[in-house]
Amino acid sequence: MEYYKEIIQHPLFKIFGAIIVIALLGATFELIFEFNVNEDFNSLGDAVWWVLVTMTTVGYGDRVPITPGGRVIGITVMFLGVALVSIFTATVSSIFVARQIKEGRGLEQIKLKNHLIICGWNFNGEQILSSLLKHSKKKSQIVLINQLGEDAISDVLNHFNALKIKFVHGDFTKEAVLNRANIASAETAIVLPDFSVSLGEKSDERTILATLSIKSINPKIKVYAHLLNRENLSHIRKAKADDVLMSDAYTGYIMAAHILAPGIPQTIEQLFSEDSKHNLIRENVAQSYVGKTFDELRANYLKENKSIPLGIGHETEGMHIIDILSEDYSYLDEFIKRKFEQAGRGLTNEPGMKIKLNPAADTILQDKDFIILLNTEMDLG
Repeated sequence: MEYYKEIIQHPLFKIFGAIIVIALLGATFELIFEFNVNEDFNSLGDAVWWVLVTMTTVGYGDRVPITPGGRVIGITVMFLGVALVSIFTATVSSIFVARQIKEGRGLEQIKLKNHLIICGWNFNGEQILSSLLKHSKKKSQIVLINQLGEDAISDVLNHFNALKIKFVHGDFTKEAVLNRANIASAETAIVLPDFSVSLGEKSDERTILATLSIKSINPKIKVYAHLLNRENLSHIRKAKADDVLMSDAYTGYIMAAHILAPGIPQTIEQLFSEDSKHNLIRENVAQSYVGKTFDELRANYLKENKSIPLGIGHETEGMHIIDILSEDYSYLDEFIKRKFEQAGRGLTNEPGMKIKLNPAADTILQDKDFIILLNTEMDLG
């Protein structure tokens, strides 16, 4: 009911309704004066056609009133028609202009589904978009939520115009802003330390709060968070982030490797460089390999000069205790649930990603496994 009420109250509907009323009234009065006098007006359809042609100033001249009363009606229709059609055209134009302004300022309502949302912005933002542009096999639908200025966000959108990115301006910790990005229908969210506003050490607080808000709106969404301070790791885990990246998590190892094992840092740099021909990729296990050993898969890949298999992975789905309780949710079910809560035991088995590098040669490949590959253009023969 609210939907129809909104349509009726829309300015375009009112103007269009006024045009229809003037057209019908003008046609009726014109027919009264011209019927049986002017052979151009033999039916209501002829009169309506003449009114519409007159109102839009097309003026074909195929029908012309000849009576004084008919000409007065014609003059009235001309003035009213020009005014109403002008207002209609101006209203349509203003709607499109307003939509463009909203889109440019990040104020439009996003209607995408299964899209990726990047909350916050820092120097890693462009690297993420660049990697998605270069390595993503499917065309990702991306929405950015941050508080960058119009010029800055315009530069980003123009630079990555091939990705067809949408932008939502605002504080991504607020539900209204997240809903404008259609978080309920999104598939994945990345939460970055937000440098689009001056926060300093409080950036992690916003990351944790945003993760809580996102998960409360859409519990099924995958949320990957980037933290600056390791002390906040337990908090982001409690907020149910699916995975967490710590700033400088591997800096110490890489610096030590420069001394202990020169060449390893350079290898890591090649693996993660956008311009490198050698990088890590993920592929689902093909049905033809299900039930076979990892050694067989590796031999076939090497024989066909494909990428080099490094390991296998499996993503486990979380199970909630509610899933194993009975449908009628009896007293016994309530008792079990209460005892779990009193004992402080978790009620969910959270989803996880298990990776096994260089597995045993006789490891059997399962239906939902995926392979970690070293993508290479080298001649392995």
